[in-house]
Order: sequence, then C-alpha cells, then structure tokens
Amino acid sequence: MRKHGWIRVSTLQTYGEKMVVEQSCKCLGTRTTRHDPFVQSEAELADSEEALQLLTLPELKSLAKARGIKQLTNKAKEVICSAILKGTKQRTVVSFFRKTSSADDSTKQRLDSLVREITKLTGPLVKLSPATAELFERLHLVFFRTPTFRGDDTPMKVAVLATIGQIRFPKYNVVRSHDLFASRDDVIQYKALLEVDSQMSELGSALVKDTEKHKQGWDLFLTYRDAWAHHVKSLNEKGGLNRPLTFSGTSDEVVAIEYWKRRFTSGSVLARIVERGAKFAANLKQFADEEGILQSLLAQTAYRLGKRGDWYERLILLHSAHLKPKRAKGGDKQTSDTLLRQALLTARDLCIRALNDQHVGRLSLHSISRQMRALEAKLSFEKDQLYQHSRVLLEWEPAPERTVYGVRINDRNRRGPSLWDGNDEIPCSVERLALWRYQSLGYNGLHSENAMATTLFSLLFWDIIFHPLPGTLDTEYQSRPLDMGNESFYFSRQTLIEERLKEIAGGEFADIILANYDFGYGAECVGVSWDITCDQLLIVAKYIGGYGLAAICKVLAREYRSKSSGFPDLCLWNSVTEKVMFVEVKGPKDKLSDSQRDWIDILVSNGISVEVCLVREGDARDHEEP
Repeated sequence: MRKHGWIRVSTLQTYGEKMVVEQSCKCLGTRTTRHDPFVQSEAELADSEEALQLLTLPELKSLAKARGIKQLTNKAKEVICSAILKGTKQRTVVSFFRKTSSADDSTKQRLDSLVREITKLTGPLVKLSPATAELFERLHLVFFRTPTFRGDDTPMKVAVLATIGQIRFPKYNVVRSHDLFASRDDVIQYKALLEVDSQMSELGSALVKDTEKHKQGWDLFLTYRDAWAHHVKSLNEKGGLNRPLTFSGTSDEVVAIEYWKRRFTSGSVLARIVERGAKFAANLKQFADEEGILQSLLAQTAYRLGKRGDWYERLILLHSAHLKPKRAKGGDKQTSDTLLRQALLTARDLCIRALNDQHVGRLSLHSISRQMRALEAKLSFEKDQLYQHSRVLLEWEPAPERTVYGVRINDRNRRGPSLWDGNDEIPCSVERLALWRYQSLGYNGLHSENAMATTLFSLLFWDIIFHPLPGTLDTEYQSRPLDMGNESFYFSRQTLIEERLKEIAGGEFADIILANYDFGYGAECVGVSWDITCDQLLIVAKYIGGYGLAAICKVLAREYRSKSSGFPDLCLWNSVTEKVMFVEVKGPKDKLSDSQRDWIDILVSNGISVEVCLVREGDARDHEEP
C-alpha cells in the first residue's frame, strides 16, 4: 500500500534475477479474457509531473541541460521539475508560426514527448492498476478494521514489525468478528463513504475565509443530505436502533456491543458526513441550514452519542444569538420583544433537554449549565423559576495557587514553549522549573501530565480492557480494543468495570498494578508509559488511596477519549508525610482550559490535593519565602 505510485522495474531486482523480475512484471501487466491487468506499464504513464518525480536529481539536471535550461546549480528537485515543465509548455518560434488546429493539442504533444523521453531514462515501469489498489484497500479495511488511503501503510508496517519482534503487543484472545459487514456491496459502499468523509475533512481544514473550499464541502454534503434524511426516518421506524445506551442488566451490554459494531455501517459514516455539513454551513453563515442539520443529528441515538453535547451547545448558541429575530427600524417593539423572548425560551428548552440527555458529557454539562443561567437572566426569571437539576454544573472546584519565579530566556527566533534558566544552568521548560521548586520543598515527582493517570488506569483494568468482545479484538496487532474511547466501551463492560472499581475503592489495587506491570512490561498498550517505574506507580496509588483512585478510573472508563487529556502536569509525592499532590503549571499569559479545570474539579471533589503553579519572571530571592 505504501508504494502505490510508479516503480522502476530496475529497483525490484533485489527480489530476483533481472530477467525473472522483468518477465514477471510483463506477465502481471497482461490482459486476459477473464482478468484485467494486475499492474500498469510505462505505456500508460501520461502525467508529465508524475513522470518527472521518477527521475533522480542528476537525471533531472541532465534532462534540463539537454533542453537548454540553465542556472540550475544547487536548485531543489521541485524547482528543476517546475522549470522543465514551464519550458516544455512554452511554444518555440517554429511552433508559434506553425498553423495547428489547437494550441492545446500542440502543448499536449510536447508534454507527451517529454513523458516518452523520461521513460527512456527510467526504463520499464510498473504501477498497481486502480482496480488492484482498490481491492487491497478493501482487504486492508476488512482485516485491520481501519480505513487506509493510498500511501498510508501504518497498520501493515506495524504488523510486520510485530512479526519480526521489533515491537510487542499485549497477550489477549483474538475474537474475530465475521458479521461486521453483511456483504461485499456493504464493504464497497462503506469504503466509498469513508473516502467522501476524508475529502470533506480535508476541505473543512481550510481557513474560514477560504469560502471556496467550504462551498465545495457544502455541495458535497448536499449530495448526501437526502440519503441521511431517509436513513434517520428508517431508524425511527425500526425503533430499536434508536435505543439509548443505558444499563439495567446483561441485555444492555449486548446493546452496547451492537452499538459499537454499528460503526462499520454506512449510516455511521453518513452521520460524520452530515456533521461536517453542519460545520460548512456554520462557516458559510447559513445558520438556518445548520440548525436543521443539528436537529436531524439529535433526532437519532444510533450514532456518535459522544458528540451530542457539542451539538446541543451549538444549537443553543444558534437560537440565542444567530437565529434570534432582529428588531427592524420603525417596527413594532412589542412584537419584536415577544419574538425575541420566544427565541430565548426555545434556547432554554434546549438546555433542559440537554441536561436530561444522559449522553452529554461533563465538559458540555458545565457549558450548557452556564448557557442556561445566562438565558434565564436575560428572561428576568426569579430565583424560584430557575431550572434545577442534579446535572446542573455551574462552577468548577478551584485549586490553591502557588506563584514561583524564574529567569526567562528571551529568544525572538524561538517558537513554541518558553525556556527558563534551570537549576543546573541548562535551559528548561516551565514545568521542569516548577518541578525543581517543589523538590526544594521536599517533594519527589515527575513531569508526567496525562501519563500517570492513564498508566494507572490501564494497569488496573488491563484484563478488562483486553476482555474479548465481538468486534473489538480482531487482530493480534492492537494496543487497545477498537472501541476504546467509544461510548460503548464502558457500557459493554459495565459489570466488570463496576466490580473492579469496588475492589480499588476497598484498597485492593497494589497487587493488580504489580501483576499487570510484570505481565505486560514493554508491550504497546494504550495509555501506558513504561518510563514510569512500578515503584513510582505503587507509591502514587498508595498515597492517592482507593477512593480517589477509583474516582479517577471511573472517569477514564466512561469518557476515555475526552478525559485522557487535561490531567495536571506534575505528579508529586512526599514520602515523609505520605501525601500526593498534582500540579498544573502555567507560565505567563497561560490560562486553564476547560478540560484542565474539569480534572482539577474531579480531583479536589474526591479529596486529592491539587495546586495551580503560576510561573512568573523575576528573581526567586526577591519574591519567594525561603
């Protein structure tokens, strides 16, 4: 899959004798009555730019010199290619006065001549035919369960490295699912939609001011809008597919597994395409269209449950800001006020709907709670009219702040994180400077960021993470189950997870960490940093305590994708006091993100010490107490 372009046959001679390789390539390029050619030959190479890329730098310079192109000393390959193409496209004096039916035909003839000249230099060429490449991509998708596009060979490369012992994966039982795709046609349709989704993703990465790209993305979405509407209608008619993920017994674990396997259906990709359509509508300021799209996404619970919070947030903003009626000059004030109030009430109703949606995560709950209170203030609600709900989260628990000082290294040419004078007179990061300050207060510690939390979680839940469930552990080359980070991960293993959480809360965690550290050491496992020693993990776990450790693990089990980031930078412990403390470090002008605030809230709420360390410029001797 990596070498999807043209290949010189001469470079394949490491695989056999020259005559055998050349004959094999000819055989593979032969068309029969039953089969199309497996590969293409140089006779089918028509793109002059693609052909030029096959030449080495010395060959390009030789070709340029033969065509009278000068001053190419120390020029890059791309510059020489551009000069050759430009020279080829320009008409000569003779061709300028020659009468031809079309200037384009004349240019095409010169480019075709260039390609023939290049193939004389390269010798025989081969390239996988489009049909063959398409077949291998489908095979890759079916085997590895992940899409790949030409030029991407990562999963296959990982499999090869594992086979020859360069990397090692955890030991687990592979439970190959044979019902993810109902038919060959389903695979073809699924892959075709994945390619559309990839194209829309690329268009969506353009700057907002690049309206042409966003219009292309919007037009692409329109092609699939009716298909999505029809699909949502069929989901509602079937009923069962729109069943939310809840837990009341084993049957719901089966529902969660089925929800995960739905990721391999065309409907799942359609949902992503439609979600991208909403973003294109937003960038083009087509707010009414965006509102309709978001409503259609929220009308189903078959796909992308983890995104529902984002959809609600945006929909509330649309109704409270972009879609609210504007008062016309000279218009009736009372009518305008009534319409405006109705728009704000609609936005508030969406807030209430979101707070009652169990699939809305913690971060969105905070944002939506604040949106609701702001709307109620605009509506002049009295205190007894405010909506009350156990999921209303208005404020995060704050953490104490500590300010430390250091000498910043000013380098105008440097980009990225700031550098500071360290204890050993070697430039260091702001986190390393803070760590040194805490060490002087009697702490040991690591700049581990998310790694400490995710490593503890993975070691404590190793057997549950790699518990064989249909559609999750389909090859032996996985560092995680395929549904890790998906909404179904927790629900499909909830019985096992809840039992383990009780064990941890009861203090039974040290033996689990030790056993799994020894069992899996060195294996590529999700979230695990083997740079953290077993002793360090055991100390931190002991000082956190079973209750706090269980709280951290439950959050990661339920929302691994969003909560595997934002954990405090430093993990510190004091062996004398047997206390642990996590520290979020912020340099000048840095602010806490919502994700960081949420982790601080979780830690503080569960009795785990946290500080925010503010690093400022100055002499520590003038500001800090000894």
